[in-house]
Amino acid sequence: MRTLTFRSRRLSLAGLAIAALLAIGASGGQAADPFVAGGRSTRPVAAAAGDLARAEARGRALIAALGIPATSHRAARLDDRFEHRVVDEVTSLDGQGREAAVSRFELDGRVAMVAALGWRAGGGPPVDAAGATRSAAALARVAGLVPDGPPVARRSAGAGGWSVQWQRTVGGVAVRGDGLRIHLWPDGTFHGLVRTERPLAAAPSATLSGAQALTVAERAVAERVGSASDGLRVTDAELAWVAPNDLFEPAAPDAPAETLRLAWIIRFEAHGPLAERLRSVEVWIDAGDGRLLGGDVAA
Repeated sequence: MRTLTFRSRRLSLAGLAIAALLAIGASGGQAADPFVAGGRSTRPVAAAAGDLARAEARGRALIAALGIPATSHRAARLDDRFEHRVVDEVTSLDGQGREAAVSRFELDGRVAMVAALGWRAGGGPPVDAAGATRSAAALARVAGLVPDGPPVARRSAGAGGWSVQWQRTVGGVAVRGDGLRIHLWPDGTFHGLVRTERPLAAAPSATLSGAQALTVAERAVAERVGSASDGLRVTDAELAWVAPNDLFEPAAPDAPAETLRLAWIIRFEAHGPLAERLRSVEVWIDAGDGRLLGGDVAA
């Protein structure tokens, strides 16, 4: 990932304008039956019996390979409107009829997600970061996946254990939210897996400079939040592939866009009284045509 650091510049925010940055607006002008914030993101759709049988067989084999005890399995096809994809979901049950695991597969059979359900209080001795990385790599191979690039192991919050991630990159630029992440219990055994690989738009023939994107981002924030004594300070910028969202456009669809675009990520850090309510704001600028693509807020 390439990062550029800029001289700090101040932008002011009206007190009430922060709500505009934090709010997720109502959708409008969307395609038929889109995802709407607050609603269910998935719904069952019809599938041929043979397709569901194959999905069930995949789930049975995967759960067994991962060492998760299960005696029965049921499959369903789901339309995930938030993720813009259709998947086959297999629920695995133990001998008492309790749900032991859930797995999802792309329609071509590739693993999209697996989660072992329930809480594990015990287990073997805890592993360190190196041990977690080795365990995660082995589990990825068991799931039929080939990790790409350097792994990053971090301790997991909540359940404890480890999260090991392989970030997807294209041309040396990170694809935000894509890649492979494996969650482990403290002893290095399997807890969960998520693999995401979304479609990318064509890279622009000419790319804006970081300074050009910075100018666009400053203007966009100033136009939307007004002026006051509170301030944001630009700290850095980086190129990344992102899914455009509705952070600054409440009338846009609630779900992130299906196709990712190359963008400059301009990060503003909060200072002064504003920092008590907000840590940072990101503004995403299309690296080709300079359009505002959305952003992110850390409160």
